[in-house]
Amino acid sequence: MFAAVVIPYDSEEHDFTLEDLREHLAANLSVECTLTEWQGFSAAVPQLRVGTAVPLTIQIEDDPELVPDELADLADRAAGVLSEDWGEAIRLCTARLDVQEAEDTGPRLDPAEPEVEAVVVEIARFVDSLAYDVVNDEWLVPA
Repeated sequence: MFAAVVIPYDSEEHDFTLEDLREHLAANLSVECTLTEWQGFSAAVPQLRVGTAVPLTIQIEDDPELVPDELADLADRAAGVLSEDWGEAIRLCTARLDVQEAEDTGPRLDPAEPEVEAVVVEIARFVDSLAYDVVNDEWLVPA
């Protein structure tokens, strides 16, 4: 599945587990959150499932061979849209949280929906970052 939202963060500054994120979301939002996993070809990938109207999953992507280059590309695309400070912050990130639709039934997850946006913004707040809404090609910056 493809990420509907990408939330970059610095894994050295923010060392947490999906259980920590689950506890944070449960304490700050009225959504059901459960730990789960996606069965890949060779390994299980831990995920956090959030019970929004269109259920979503969150997973940590921290592959040092891929993530820094992908986030540098994201920072390049953000030039002229985000401040230079945000662009530089994205370039320094070493990991990201990918938010995607929990069910493989077709693209229905819209991060602009208020319930989903609230979850995404709270996740970004948890890691002192911002979120890129891939579906709508826009940035969500927590207030």
